[in-house]
Amino acid sequence: MGAHIFLVGEDNFEVCIRCGVYGCVMPSTERNKAEVIASIFSIQPSDLVFFYVKNQGVYGVWKVVGEPYFDETKVWSNEHPLFPYRFSFEPIVGHFAIPVSLSDVLDLRDKGRVWTFDLNPVQQKNQYKITSDEARELLRLLLRNNPIRQSHSRTPDPYVPIRRGKIDVNLASTESGRVQYEGWLNAWFTRSLARSELKELLGDYREFLNLVPTTFNKVMDIFLTHVTTVDSVDVVYKYTCIELKADRATDKDLTQILRYEDWLARKLAAGDKEMIQAVLVARRFSDGVTEYVKNRRRIEEKTVRLMTYSVTEDRQDIILEEETTFPGPVLNTRTHKSSA
Repeated sequence: MGAHIFLVGEDNFEVCIRCGVYGCVMPSTERNKAEVIASIFSIQPSDLVFFYVKNQGVYGVWKVVGEPYFDETKVWSNEHPLFPYRFSFEPIVGHFAIPVSLSDVLDLRDKGRVWTFDLNPVQQKNQYKITSDEARELLRLLLRNNPIRQSHSRTPDPYVPIRRGKIDVNLASTESGRVQYEGWLNAWFTRSLARSELKELLGDYREFLNLVPTTFNKVMDIFLTHVTTVDSVDVVYKYTCIELKADRATDKDLTQILRYEDWLARKLAAGDKEMIQAVLVARRFSDGVTEYVKNRRRIEEKTVRLMTYSVTEDRQDIILEEETTFPGPVLNTRTHKSSA
């Protein structure tokens, strides 16, 4: 089960709560559309929903009902631009009248307890997927602010879409087996992760987040947590960071994934880089990237996993091939294709 914070204005928030529906904007460019759809694919049934209302705070908590869908029916009074990428939700737990203030959220950020929610205008996002630990912190503060609360009631005027249009990944506009925009590669990965199709390749994971903000104004493309349960105790034993490139990955991109690796190790793993799995995915790699990875494995006994991708001939799916470097000139590959 995942958790999300959605940004909304005061007037639209009232409509969302009354109707039990939220919509993401229809972007004006294909590049931005790809990123919006990538984020939509991270929303799954039963995920927790929080809303950040400007000048008020974070409200909660609801849960997602069903899969996200495409619907252009007018719901909100001011619907320019359109908000057609939608999902439905319903209340759970109880009514929390007093929200978590932004100052409390910022205090949690300073303490490192909330790190995936960032109102930095560089990103201009309206949707943030957060970790389960961060969701627990928000629930704790909601309970603190509302020691006595009313039991939750049903959605007053539930919105029922006439037609739930399918939201899909656009792989049609490709040349030489590559996607046109990186966002579509992110959307394909996020959809595949939601379907649990990449566990054989990446290992068993519990949470997956995409387009994750960092403290150096860069966005981590994909982040995974790997958790196992030992005698009813959950143990986090690994984190994965994935950097995606639509075309060739260069030394600059390698430096970026290594920076994420170091940042996550310090932030979440007490400096233990062995807990961080770094993955770089691209259409192709520069010689400098493959040479560095080979030498790092030999000298540090640690690697960056390199995976090339290609769009299938019918332009309906993506194939991943992992390049595994061993001592010597041999280059081995391992292939993965989703079940789409």
